[in-house]
Amino acid sequence: MTFSKTNFRKPLLILPVLLAIGFMFATPMILDVAAAKGGNGNNGGSSGLDNALLPDISPSIPKHLQIQNTQQQEFLRFTNAWGNIGVGNLEYEPVIPIDNPNEAETQDALQNLFDADGNMVFSEIVSEFEFHEVHNHWHIADIGEFAIRYVATDAEYNEIPGDVVVLPNGVQSASIKVGFCIADVYKWNGKNSPTSQRTYWDCEVELQGIQVGWMDQYHQSVEGNEVPMTDIPNGEYFLTHTWNPLNRFVDGNEDNNMSWMKFELSDDGNGNRKITELDGFAPECKSDGTTPGFCGEISRNN
Repeated sequence: MTFSKTNFRKPLLILPVLLAIGFMFATPMILDVAAAKGGNGNNGGSSGLDNALLPDISPSIPKHLQIQNTQQQEFLRFTNAWGNIGVGNLEYEPVIPIDNPNEAETQDALQNLFDADGNMVFSEIVSEFEFHEVHNHWHIADIGEFAIRYVATDAEYNEIPGDVVVLPNGVQSASIKVGFCIADVYKWNGKNSPTSQRTYWDCEVELQGIQVGWMDQYHQSVEGNEVPMTDIPNGEYFLTHTWNPLNRFVDGNEDNNMSWMKFELSDDGNGNRKITELDGFAPECKSDGTTPGFCGEISRNN
């Protein structure tokens, strides 16, 4: 807006107009500042996310489902993986990287993001490093959730995962807020994955993460890759794998965070129960064979 000399000859009349214009321009600035102060890892603005290359983590189809019987309790075990199809690395760093951290305590975990020039533009506390005594290394908390769910149907009568199964003892058949050591294990495109090309491989309190194009994997034989299923009736169910269940991490796409395997639970005729895998789904599993890591069709290679 341009003012002429005639306008300025009436200061008493123009003063309210000037105040109104000033408020109009100041209000967006005030809102931006308020948003920045109240921002978290999933908001943009002055937090640096506008220039950050974001990771996009998505889970693979759970595979190798089997029943484990321990002290008259049944557990469903499985192999899971998640890969980074984004344009930036997933990276976690302890807030205070000390040489000999107290294993009885947790260490706050930062998520770091970088721009196209390699400059760190974002670093905020998103979780914690927790020491896992059985695995003898440090995990990032709240990475995933695994659950056995009832079969439901959508509006088009397609079978989809429903509510989490509740065991007869009242416990949910789920592992909530599971922690993992996150590292590069293999490339999700199925190409050779030499150790020399790995960026994240240390499970001590150092940098953990998944670089672009790679996947992390936990085999069904690893302690903790299980959900309780004692006394669940025979029938068909879904095992679901959800990445970032509490939405604590910065992720480029929140619409590809759940995969599943539909399975049948039945008797084997010898007094034991068995699992039959029926149908699997992962958002990034492509039918053209270009993403075998997400389809669960890949193993580690050198």
